[in-house]
Amino acid sequence: MIRKYFFVVLSLILFTFNADATNYTSAANGNWMNPFTWTPIGVPIPGDNVTISHVVTLDTSFAYTSGTISVLGSLINDSFGRDIWLNGPSAQFSSSGIVTLRSILISSGSFVNSGVLNVKRVANFGYLTNNSLMQGVDSLYNDGEFSNNDNLRIMTFFNDSILKNYGTIQGLTTVVDSMYNNGTFTNFSNGLIKADSATNNGLFTNNGAIEWLQFTNYINGVFTNNNALSFDDMTNMGNFTNNGSIVGAVSMWNNEVFNNTSTGTITLSVSFLNADSLSNTASFNNDGSFDIGDSFYNFNTITGSSTGSFTMQDTSYNSGSMTGAFDFCDATPPPSYPYIDFNLGTIAPTITYCLGTFVSNTETSSKFALYPNPTKGNIYFGKTNQFVEVYDVLGQQIVKDYTNQINLNGYNKGVYFVVIKDKEGFQLFKEKLIKD
Repeated sequence: MIRKYFFVVLSLILFTFNADATNYTSAANGNWMNPFTWTPIGVPIPGDNVTISHVVTLDTSFAYTSGTISVLGSLINDSFGRDIWLNGPSAQFSSSGIVTLRSILISSGSFVNSGVLNVKRVANFGYLTNNSLMQGVDSLYNDGEFSNNDNLRIMTFFNDSILKNYGTIQGLTTVVDSMYNNGTFTNFSNGLIKADSATNNGLFTNNGAIEWLQFTNYINGVFTNNNALSFDDMTNMGNFTNNGSIVGAVSMWNNEVFNNTSTGTITLSVSFLNADSLSNTASFNNDGSFDIGDSFYNFNTITGSSTGSFTMQDTSYNSGSMTGAFDFCDATPPPSYPYIDFNLGTIAPTITYCLGTFVSNTETSSKFALYPNPTKGNIYFGKTNQFVEVYDVLGQQIVKDYTNQINLNGYNKGVYFVVIKDKEGFQLFKEKLIKD
């Protein structure tokens, strides 16, 4: 993990700056310390304002407490590798050219790259902005404000303050080796992040696209996914809200609080585990869709409204509690209620079971007819009375009757769910109803 002290020990040569700043402009290619590289003839020192339009070789390291450096051409290391330290609120570095440095430390001030920045190590406690290509970064520590607006190629980074990504964050060649967020991280709508190992222990909002292999939302982590998130394996030990799309190539473990809202979709290729073995506080709320390619295991609490659904292709196991009115679909169910392979816990009677698994669609469609749909208020089921229940989108039961028609004139416009059961309470039919 990147540490603050690592960047404080940069080998910098500290210069005494002028009482009156001088404006220097490069006159020819050459070394920074050569007076004939500049006009007027002299050597720029901290406090001066420098404009580079040629290829200038940095043959010393600088600590700038005030003044500006503007690179229109190139500023490159000599063979020793050089560092720049911005250490004052008025110290400013900007580049639309090519900059190659060993290390950058921004204690105070601002650094703006709009060209090509090649740097090994960066520590930011001020303002860092990348508007173009920032590459070759072994490590970056951010305890200030960092905005990436284009392309950041990096091996490892640690965010302890504010990081805004409008562009692409990826590895030196493919993916970031490791990233850790302990501050406020926002990935905006055009943002793309690719990483091998990622940990969030702060406030993370994804409005763009994220591709992670191993992802942990840690104890203090608050993660909100509003767009597209993919991973191989994920562990949630904090607070996670999904309003968008999640695709897992392998498995997901919820150890604390997870809310899959009505707009959220989750697809896992292998298995899902909801369990906290220490304090039994794992809670998963599903108001959206959750498709599992293999197995489902619940040891604590799962709930959800009637808009929520689980589907799984193999084993289903429950030794906790399952409450609410979500739909549960095991593709290989046991022959009797509840239709879950191993139930050692509690399952609320309001939970429904997928129609396709337990009752033939052709059979039920011939027995039950729900009309009109959409409706202004009156709904009919044919000539025969049925055990009818109606739920709103929050999973709250608003009608329960034995009848062949119901009246929803007193209810708001919107989406409702009609469930028909047999006399033992087993679901025979379920359909979404639209009230105009």
